[in-house]
Amino acid sequence: MRQTLALSKAALHWAAVFYARHLLLVLGLSLVPTVQRFLVVRYDVVTPVAVTTEALVVLVRLLLLLLIIRLLLTELAASGIDRHRAWARLTAGIDARRVAFWLQWVVLAVAFVVFDVIPNAVIAAVVPEAGRETVTAVVVAVKNPTVIAFTFLWMVGIARTLIVETDDRAPRMPDGQRLSAS
Repeated sequence: MRQTLALSKAALHWAAVFYARHLLLVLGLSLVPTVQRFLVVRYDVVTPVAVTTEALVVLVRLLLLLLIIRLLLTELAASGIDRHRAWARLTAGIDARRVAFWLQWVVLAVAFVVFDVIPNAVIAAVVPEAGRETVTAVVVAVKNPTVIAFTFLWMVGIARTLIVETDDRAPRMPDGQRLSAS
């Protein structure tokens, strides 16, 4: 459990630093889903427009994720870790911290409950029905540049942590497995 929390904490720290350093990039690309979600949830948007703008949201989120990964690879290259070495270190890091890696999905599930399920339940329980649509639209819009963008960063941060905290100088067998299992 200690390794799981350490991995989460390191990824969280990197994500926060990245978010602050690239604030305009993250907020700028998050603006498209923010506006789309607000308009679709708040107003009666016709289905073709809703579907088309949903496709745009997926593309913009994919672009954000790809740019985050590209900036991570640039950061790693500056520290002497090329793409091939990064991949090898990532797989070695997952092998070395398999339980901690898979438990990150439990941490993500807890975050989902805290930042999605609970707020939606509170809105349903507290906000009068007449204002529920507007409050839901605002909450959904706010989650795009915050919770959703930060989730992307945190997930990439997990990979980054596994890459930078893995010693790729450890002896390996011909099939690529490390000789010492620690």
